[in-house]
Amino acid sequence: MSNNVLLYEVKDKIAFLTLNNPPRNLLNPELCIALGEAWTHFANDPESRVALLSATGPDFSFGADLRHSGLLKDLRKAFPQNGTKILKPIIGAVHGTVAGSGYGLTTYGTDITYATEDAQFIFGEAWVGIVGSVMEYAPYMPFKVAMEFYLSGLPMSGRRAYEVGFVNHVVKDKDELMTEAVKMAEILRDNAPLTLRTIKYGHYKNMETAGRKAMRLAQEEFDAFIQPQLDSEDIKEGYTALKEKRKPVFKGR
Repeated sequence: MSNNVLLYEVKDKIAFLTLNNPPRNLLNPELCIALGEAWTHFANDPESRVALLSATGPDFSFGADLRHSGLLKDLRKAFPQNGTKILKPIIGAVHGTVAGSGYGLTTYGTDITYATEDAQFIFGEAWVGIVGSVMEYAPYMPFKVAMEFYLSGLPMSGRRAYEVGFVNHVVKDKDELMTEAVKMAEILRDNAPLTLRTIKYGHYKNMETAGRKAMRLAQEEFDAFIQPQLDSEDIKEGYTALKEKRKPVFKGR
C-alpha cells in the first residue's frame, strides 16, 4: 500500500497511515487518491483493527494544493467516510502546522486526536475568500471558540486546542506524540471490535444533523450515479464530437 506520498503499514493489527509529501504534506491529487485507497483498504482489512494517522516532516499538512486545477474531485477522496462506512477507530497524531483541508482531515477524519503543544491549527479560508465544509466542523468546538477561530483565521495552538476540548491529549514533542498515540492504538486494538463499532456508530449517528445527513446522501448519490457518467466513454465521446463538429456516437458506457 505504500507509495512516495503516503506510507501505509499494518503492524500488530494497527494500520499506520503516514503523510509523506514534503515539504508541507500538501494534499495534491496523488496524495488524495492514495489516502482514498488506503481508507478503503483499512475498512475492509480484517487484520486492521485501528488506524493511526500521522505525518513525516516538520508539519502535519498545510492543506489542499491549490496549484492543481480540478483538485476538488480528488480532494474528497482523502477523507475517510468516518462514522458511516468506517466504524473502526481512527487516531490522529498531529504536529507543526495543521491547516486548511489538513485541519479538516484531523477534525472529522479522526476519532481521538493527539497533538504537540506547539502544533498550530489554522482555518485560513477567510484570508483567501473561499468557503469549505463549515457545517462539518461545527460539532467539534464550543460555539464562541469556533466563531473566533473560523472568522479570524488566527492559529490555535495544540495547548489551546486541548483546553477547549478539540483534541484529546497534548504532548511535549513529536517523539512523545507517537509514543502516546501508539499506546492508545494498542488499547483500542485489544478491546472488543464489535462493541467499538457499535459505540462509534451510535455516537456519529447521534451527532448527524439533518443538513449533514443530506450532504452525506448527496455525496453517496454522486458517487453512485453522477461520477460514473463523468468518467464514461460517452461523455468523452460527446466532448470529442463537439470539438470535431460532428454527431456523437454513444455506446451507453
